[in-house]
Amino acid sequence: MWRKASFTLAFIVLALAGSVMLFATGPVSLTDGAFPDRTRTGIGLPDASLAQEQRITEYWDDLITPKVTTLLYNNGELGVDHHRRSGTIQLRELFYPEAPDGTRQLKASAAVAVDGHTYVSDTGYHPNGKTQREGWLLADGGYEVKTFFDDGVSKSADYLIGPKGEALYEALFRRDGTKVSVAKQNTLSFDVTTYDEQERATRMLSTSRYWTRDTIYYPDGVTKKREFLMDSYLTTASFFAPNGKVEQTRVFNNWQMIATFYEDGVPSYRQTWRLLTPDAVKPEDKREYQLIEAAELNDFGNPSWRVTWDWTTKRVSMIEIGMDKASRDLVSQVTRKWYNRETGFLDLMLVKKGEYGPEVSRQTFTAEDAILPDEIPAYLLEPVDYEVPPKPVPPVMPSPWG
Repeated sequence: MWRKASFTLAFIVLALAGSVMLFATGPVSLTDGAFPDRTRTGIGLPDASLAQEQRITEYWDDLITPKVTTLLYNNGELGVDHHRRSGTIQLRELFYPEAPDGTRQLKASAAVAVDGHTYVSDTGYHPNGKTQREGWLLADGGYEVKTFFDDGVSKSADYLIGPKGEALYEALFRRDGTKVSVAKQNTLSFDVTTYDEQERATRMLSTSRYWTRDTIYYPDGVTKKREFLMDSYLTTASFFAPNGKVEQTRVFNNWQMIATFYEDGVPSYRQTWRLLTPDAVKPEDKREYQLIEAAELNDFGNPSWRVTWDWTTKRVSMIEIGMDKASRDLVSQVTRKWYNRETGFLDLMLVKKGEYGPEVSRQTFTAEDAILPDEIPAYLLEPVDYEVPPKPVPPVMPSPWG
């Protein structure tokens, strides 16, 4: 959406700048030096690069300073520049191609400042003569523009362009007056919000120098349904229930994905998936993941029971119990069981006081003991199919010109 908005704003700015160039003083008049006395009117050579077919200049009394310049373009349109006695352009007009009855409908007109370049105001017209746009210069050097549908009354868009030509604001409207989208420059980001026919927000895309946030809303236009936060090398995808409470978060980087699941907004369990296709860098590329860790969580998001797998053999490598309590009081017992990567049987069980405290007990086992891993709850093994965000890349602030 922002790219579309940027192209529209760019067109306005470039059209203003380009029109100055388009009507700029052209080739030397054919009458210059052709006769002993200068005439008040000169016919200029056409300029193919500017799509000009004919250029006629009427001079002030000094027979040097242009007074009115008329330009006929290859597409049939006619441009008229009215100059001050100083030679600078004061009023610029552009007409549609000539009608069968010989008349011309005004297409656009612009008042120009004394410097001959800066637009003070401009007005555009539809072929039916109704107003198509209105623009005016602001005190800070910016430019504001309003455009209208072909009835000349119903507003189709509002634009605000900064003093340096930067896009600051754009609002697009339907014929009934409801907003289609609003794009605006804020302190930290450029935000683009789109709306449905009832003018309820459906999506917001916020872009800063180092991050991009893409948010989708439920039909109420307020409650988040899905949000992607893309930092330099990390993307966080959050999914929400209709009551606004988080259901799942997924954190992506270049080598893994960590998915955390919630019940009524409270942490329930977590999965860690290893990325097996690191070359899948485009959003349309299929990414394959392998489960390498799963954990049951307490209400604070700390693992009370955790299992890890050896990603090469896909066998259980370790089971940890009680880390959630130890992380709070630093003395509760933590039990860790390590399993043989070849046989899958228990090798070592270690009990410690706290995460880094002294050992309470240590037991070793052999293949003859044939102790298999504890039973793993089935829900910890099941992936949930949620939308995958684009590959994390360092976002760059989009150019205002698209």
